[in-house]
Amino acid sequence: MKRVLVVVMMALLVLNLWAGGGKQASGPKQLSFTFVLPMVPNEIWVVAKEGFEDRCKELGVKPVVVMPSTPNDINQMNNLMETAIVEGTDGLVTQPVNPEGMTPAFNKLVAAKIPFALVNSDAPASGRLVSVGTGGDLGRVAGEYIVKKMGSQELRYITALWALEASLAIAIHDNYTRALAKASGGAREVVLLETRSDQLHITSEYQNAFATYPNANVSINVCGFGAAGAAKAATEAGIGPDKLFIMGIDDIQETMDGIKSGRIQATMSQNFYRMGWEAANHLYEFVTNGTKPAKDVIDSGTLVVDKDNINSYKQDMRNPGAWN
Repeated sequence: MKRVLVVVMMALLVLNLWAGGGKQASGPKQLSFTFVLPMVPNEIWVVAKEGFEDRCKELGVKPVVVMPSTPNDINQMNNLMETAIVEGTDGLVTQPVNPEGMTPAFNKLVAAKIPFALVNSDAPASGRLVSVGTGGDLGRVAGEYIVKKMGSQELRYITALWALEASLAIAIHDNYTRALAKASGGAREVVLLETRSDQLHITSEYQNAFATYPNANVSINVCGFGAAGAAKAATEAGIGPDKLFIMGIDDIQETMDGIKSGRIQATMSQNFYRMGWEAANHLYEFVTNGTKPAKDVIDSGTLVVDKDNINSYKQDMRNPGAWN
């Protein structure tokens, strides 16, 4: 009798599972996308993080955001990408701060058939699905603005890049150089600095530069921390805003405060929110529908921000309907 009862109970259990009463009927696994930031989310990268998270949540995707303890550390970033592969991420976003050095991790993503998107700079040969960023043309737009504002003066400029070997920084610098070469009074770069994405470091670098090249009259910064560092060092050296034109990049608070006060003349905005949003969106379309973007390089847009538009430029940055 007991044996018959056990058989009946087993049969009922199987029927219950078929009817959806067991864990097998829990539904499809939720997609998960990973964003490997190049550094702790400061005022610049927190915006890209928010764009990524907002779009993931709209699509029902679980957003996972990780970052290295040292800014732009490619060994740590590679390890984070490899960890994401092991943990079964369905898609990944990162910035290729050093495309060659990050190739091993990119190859592992390709081998694992995990699509990935790149933001803020590109690595065309990496196997990425799409690249979303401003591109080197930012230097042309900014350079032309400086030439117009400086008139017939000779441009003696100091340039600060976040990393001297970063491909995007080099491309922006090259475009700056070509644009400034058209200045009617001539142009020459007196020194090239590296910020290391550290405001204290670049402030010290500018202090030394102004002591060595006191007649420099333009400061070009291809790093969010550069303009504030230049402004602080120039003020300490007694170099007034009428003697030094400072061009920044991105809209960290110190830079925006400097523009409002007149210490910094302008900065180049980049739509980091769009970078994160677009990257998540295209990963989702590919993973769920197999749809690739019409273009594998998407310009997230840039414009000069100065005193004239500092209070209005942000209104369209977080509105996908306003993007071209």
